[in-house]
Amino acid sequence: MLEVEGLVGGYGAADEILKGIDLALPARRMAAIVGPNGAGKSTLLKAIAGLLKPKAGGIRLEGRALGGLPPRSIAAAGIAFVPQEANIFPSLSVRENLEMGGYLEPRATVAQRVEALFARFPMLAEKRRRAARTLSGGQRQILAMGMALMVAPKLLLLDEPSAGLSPKAAQGLFDDIAAIHAEGTAILMVEQNALEALAIAEDGIVLVDGRVARTGQAAALAADPEVRRLFLGG
Repeated sequence: MLEVEGLVGGYGAADEILKGIDLALPARRMAAIVGPNGAGKSTLLKAIAGLLKPKAGGIRLEGRALGGLPPRSIAAAGIAFVPQEANIFPSLSVRENLEMGGYLEPRATVAQRVEALFARFPMLAEKRRRAARTLSGGQRQILAMGMALMVAPKLLLLDEPSAGLSPKAAQGLFDDIAAIHAEGTAILMVEQNALEALAIAEDGIVLVDGRVARTGQAAALAADPEVRRLFLGG
């Protein structure tokens, strides 16, 4: 479904964080992107989402070239991006945040999807009228994912979803991510908790210095002593 070929890019004219990335993700599949800090993991997601214009290479979703399209058009094509930070509107209520997530959709569709998300995440229903800033870290991440699901994406991009969460909250969030994937949404997830991410993903992609160093089944990568020693912190 998603194809990335020879992707090169960074944040400045002389800056090349991505140095020729190739990857493919089939429909309804989940892949975890892991690797050391500074490897280009978050930059890759931003490029796919249209927030960063690549210098070279191509990105296709179901055969459609996405290069040069603005983020709004990429979202309409079926890709939803949940950034690590600034991923909710703190002063708006939980319900209003979800409605903002569905800004591309007809009003009737938005109402239906908000109610479906309330049924799926009872915590959001309970706090629907509260300002998003009152939520805990884990609850905010669930809200951010709910906002992304408002557009019924074919592909969900998650950037460090467990960052800053307690182990208990992180585990609950990983359970929610696995459940979303089980319902048929493809997921490409960047995560510093590498072993936890590989435990729920089907595929693993190890990024090092802007290049793909290893790919394979997630369980096999997590169990490989060399991969653990070189890329996953032991």
